[in-house]
Order: sequence, then C-alpha cells, then structure tokens
Amino acid sequence: MKIDLKEQVLFDVDELLLDRPVNFIFGKNGTGKSTISKLIRKQAIDKDVRIYQGIKSVITNGKLNSVTLGEDNVTAQKNIEIFEKKIVDFEASKADFENQKQDWIKKIDSKETEITRQSNKIKNFYTNSARNIKNNDLHIASTSYNQPNFKEEVKYAFHLSEAEKAECKEYLKIDEKVAKKINLNVVNFANILESTNSILEKKVEEERSVIRLNSNAKINFAQTGIAIHERGEHCSFCGNPISDEVFDELELFFSASKIKEFEIELANKIEEIREVKSQIETITISEEDFYIQFCDEVKSYKNELEIITKEQVQFLTILEEALDFKRSQLFSASSPKLLTLPKSSKVIIQQYNNVVDRNNSEDIFRLKEFSRDLLRFDLVYTYVEQFDLTTEIEQLSKLEEELSAVKTQSKKIGAKIGEIENQILETREKISIEIEKTKSEKKLATNINKKLELYVPFQLEHIETNLGEHQGYYRIRNKFSQNSEYRDIDTLSEGEKNIIGFLYFVEKLNENLDSPLDKIIIFDDPMDSNDDMMQYIIVTEIQELMKPIDKKKTKDVLVIMTHNAHFYINVKYNRLYEDGKDRNGVTRLGDRFVRLQKENSSTIIKILDSEGQDFSTSYELLWKELRFLYNSDRPNLMLNSIRRIIETFTKFNRIDNFYIGNKEAQKLFNVNSHSIDDLEAELNGKNRDQIIDLMKKCFKENQAENHFKFHWKAANK
Repeated sequence: MKIDLKEQVLFDVDELLLDRPVNFIFGKNGTGKSTISKLIRKQAIDKDVRIYQGIKSVITNGKLNSVTLGEDNVTAQKNIEIFEKKIVDFEASKADFENQKQDWIKKIDSKETEITRQSNKIKNFYTNSARNIKNNDLHIASTSYNQPNFKEEVKYAFHLSEAEKAECKEYLKIDEKVAKKINLNVVNFANILESTNSILEKKVEEERSVIRLNSNAKINFAQTGIAIHERGEHCSFCGNPISDEVFDELELFFSASKIKEFEIELANKIEEIREVKSQIETITISEEDFYIQFCDEVKSYKNELEIITKEQVQFLTILEEALDFKRSQLFSASSPKLLTLPKSSKVIIQQYNNVVDRNNSEDIFRLKEFSRDLLRFDLVYTYVEQFDLTTEIEQLSKLEEELSAVKTQSKKIGAKIGEIENQILETREKISIEIEKTKSEKKLATNINKKLELYVPFQLEHIETNLGEHQGYYRIRNKFSQNSEYRDIDTLSEGEKNIIGFLYFVEKLNENLDSPLDKIIIFDDPMDSNDDMMQYIIVTEIQELMKPIDKKKTKDVLVIMTHNAHFYINVKYNRLYEDGKDRNGVTRLGDRFVRLQKENSSTIIKILDSEGQDFSTSYELLWKELRFLYNSDRPNLMLNSIRRIIETFTKFNRIDNFYIGNKEAQKLFNVNSHSIDDLEAELNGKNRDQIIDLMKKCFKENQAENHFKFHWKAANK
C-alpha cells in the first residue's frame, strides 16, 4: 500500500510505503498520524478501511450502533474451518500460478525489450537513410524529405545500371533544347535527269552553210572570233583584216537569237541544279539540339541522310558538269546521261522531323523530376540491400509472433488465477452463509462484558430498535445497582469510554458484510494517558488480530499508530523486522516499522529496517529523544527530556539527593523548580554540549558514569 504525500507539506517525503500485512507507526502527537489515517481512507478506494481513533469514532448521537456476531455453533464452525482450509489450498495454488505468471511477465518484458531494440534499429535505419538521401550532392530529394518518406519509397526501390545512372545525372544538368526541322522541297530527280538529257541532245541549227566550217572545232573557233572582234578589225589569229563580207557570212551562219536562247536554257538548267544541290548540301543536323534520350535515333538518321545527300549531290554534279560542257557544244547533239536515280530522302527527313517534334515537346521539368526519382529509388535500393531490410523486418515479425505466443500463455495462467479467485470468493460466500447461521446481536454485549468483567463496575446491554430487526443500540448499566441504573456513555471516564470503544471496534470487525473488499484496519493511538490499566486487553486484542494475518487466512492489512512508547514496546513484542522466524520458531513475513520525528515544522519519516534501530523501553525512548534533540541542536528542548530521564533514574534507583549540591544543574533540571518559560529564560546561553557535560557530571557524581555513557552511546544507533 503506497500513500501519496505530495500535497502534504507536513512530511519530508512524497510517499509512505506500508507494504506489509502488519505495520507499526510511532510518533508523538502532532507528527501527522491522524493525517496518515485520513489519507489511507481517501486513497484506498478498493479496500474496506476501518479506523479506530477513540470512542468518538464508534458512537452516533451518543449511542453505540448494533453489530452482528457469530454464536458458538459447532456444525457451522466445523464447516467454516473446512472452507478456510480450502481457501488456504486455493491461495497456495494461486501463489504457484502467480509465480508462473511472473515468469511469463519477465519473458514478456524481455521479448518487448528485444522488439523495442529491433524496432529502433529499423527506425534508425529509416532515419539515417532519409538524412543521407536528403543531403545527397545531386539534390535528388526535397529539404523536407524524412523517415516516413523513405519508408514509403521502399516499395519503389529500383536498381539502375551505371549507364542508366549516368544518363539520369546528365538529365539533371541539361537545359531546355529546341531542334529545327528540315524544310526541303521534294526533288524529282527523274524529271531533272530527263530535262537535262533533253538539253544535252539538242543543238543550234546553222542558218546558212559555210563549207570551210566543217567541224565543231572550226565552228567553235569561228564563233569565238566573231564574238571577240568588231567590224574593221584584224584577225587576232592571222593578222589579216576581217572584211565586212566575212562578218555578214558568219552572222548568218550563227543566228544570234537561237544561240542566245539555247545558252539561256543551259544556264537556267545549270542554276536550277545548283540551287537543288545547294539546298541538299545545306542540310545540317546537330545532335546537341536534342535531349539525350533522342541522340541515338537522331545520329542514325543523320548518318543515313548524309549517305543519301552525298549520292544526290554526286548525281546533280554529274548533270551540272555535262550541261556546263554542253556550252561548248551548242551546234552538235551530246549523248544523254544514263544515270541511276539517287535514293529519296523524303522518308528519312519525315522521320527526323518527327523526332524534332518529340524533342521540342519534351517536358524537361518532368524529365528532371523523373531522373531525380530514379536516382533516389536507386539509392533507396542500395541502402535497403546493404541493411538487408527484408531480413530485419522478418526478424521483427518473428519477435512479435513470439511475444504474442508468450502473452497467450500468460493469459492462460491469468485465466487460471481468475478461476481460483472465483473459487475463493465462492468459498468465502459459503463461510458467510455459515456465519449467518450463528448471527446474534446480543453476543456483542456478552463478549465485551466478559473481557471487562474484572476491570469496570458496569455492563453493556443491547436494545433492539424494533422487534425482529437486527440493528439497534447499546446502553450502560451499573453492575452492582439494585435498581438497574443506566448511565449515558458521556458519564463514563475517558479510560472507560476508550476501552469500550476499542472492544466495540474490534468486535465490529467480525461483523458479516456483503462487501468482498479486504479490510485495512487502522488503530490511531488506541492508548491514551489514562489507559495503563487496560493496556493488557488492548495489546492482547490487537495481537489476536495479527494471528490470521500472519497465517495468511485473510488479506487484511493492520496499521498500528501510537505515541505511547510503553504500549508500542509491548504490542510489537515478538514481531519481525524482516522475513524469517519469530521467537516461537514460526516463519512469517516481516512487519513494517515507521518512525515519525518532528523537526521544525516538518515531520521526518524514517523506516526502521532492524530492531537495533528501534527502542525497547520507555526509558530508552527518552534517551533516543534526547539524542535526536542534540543532533538537531535544540538545547532549550533538551532540558525537558533530561528532566524526565533523571526523574525515571532517581525513582528506579531510589536516589533522593541526585544533584549533590550542584545548584546549576538543579536549577536547570529540577522538575519542581521551574515553569517552561523559566527554564528557557535560565539557559544563560548554554549550548548543547555544555548541557550534556553538565548532565554527565551529575551521573558521574552519583557513581553512574558508565550508565550515562552506555545509554548516550546506544541512543545514537
């Protein structure tokens, strides 16, 4: 049971652990015992909390409420004992299963740790891989690229060859490219050949025959002469004057208009061929104008087109040269050219122009993005393969399957524990039925009267409120009165009321309730200053409550809080500070011992782990208190403890003149010579060591120096 103290400024710690079936708390008044009781009632909502804090905690409107107790029914008692034995067996079986469940829980924890480790390994891989991709020099991912992005793209992981990676990297570098189409009119080489041959086969017909011009050479010579000479000039060849008759004769032979027409026809054809050839020769294809994905195709068309154009140019050149030569053979027919027509470039040009369209319509932004994606997916593939992600995920899945199997086994054990708990509840219900058979409200008064018979001059009587009802109240009757005198409970002494209230509370713990909750029983200072004569009864009753708890017949928790050292020493007799055997050789769980000590405005909570840390007598407690005040440097408060120690020592040893003329000590320590205010005023600036030295001197003068040394040393343990 853990008590939350965070909101309580009184205590020096945030929580108090009362984790044993029996717990002892010792503390002077004002150290917070009642506060602890209230906190337990408030926080232990799953328990039936019963608190005894004196007679006022068990009376209502000045009356003691009625309770139900069991009669001595032999058959019922035997059945109860049988059922209780079954519960013990069930609890033992349950403990075995709980031990097994703890083993399974450890396995679950271990497996969950493995899963966490494996999961973190994979998550770290995702995170590191995403960071490396985001920081890649090629900028293939956005600046917000992170672990979820990488995890999502694992399914797109794709391996690129070195050539493919190089191609993608080139795409990232390129700018927008625009290629030009080839605009070439369709050339009809057949028509060109036919028209050229037609011209070659033509000649200029002479108008008048000149016998001496009987060969082409002579005709050409004469044509040249008439072209370079004017009338009245001398012949450049022979030097003789050229007569007008010769000029007239030759001009008739060479009709100027026909020659001119033929020459123009030749010139036009030659120009036509040259223009066609020029168009063909000016065709250029630049691979740099194309994106890399089209370069191979363009290069193929370029090579093929170069072969065709070379053939076409060669074809046209032959025709051009033939026509040019024909200029000197105007008056004779030339042989036609029997040439093979060159291959047409129309199809190639169309195919090339289609590539141009595709190139120019390419979305370079999309292309770059696609290249980045491919490069990124390739990097994802590389990281995944290096890490062997598939194997790591399979390992995680395997661990999760193993965890599921372990949890299934743990649930089975939990189900068995649940079955046993149900059996325990059913058995307890049977015990309750047996107790119902022995129900009697008047038994309470009888039990209390038996326990108080030798100690008080009165008896309790039960008065039923209505006939047939079990709930009523109790009244006090003078035991020796002849007239049945009754007393109100408020007329009893504090000691009488306290013992009645205590026994009433204890008897009421046995009342049969339908609640299945285990009880937390708290005795908050059950002994007051007037209870010494009843201490035996109180101690005995509390120790009786401990027995079924020690034997594990009940899961009730007992908390005993007191400020009375004498009561504390007696009630904890034969109790254990740790698991083991008590003085009677019985093995059982150890108890929890807590000390509450006041310091300034706070209460220090100290857990005692051994009997050596505790005190065994009231006299020892006084020495402990003195040592605590000494360590806390409270010289003014030390005087009260010293006076009580000296008083106890002198009474026990029957010493009448303890101070032996030591007036300074007597002035400080004598119980009957000062009020509290006087004592504080008479300190005269003495510190703690001076006060202890003065006390030691008094004991030494009474031949009790060793007594002083022993208790002063023991008080510091």
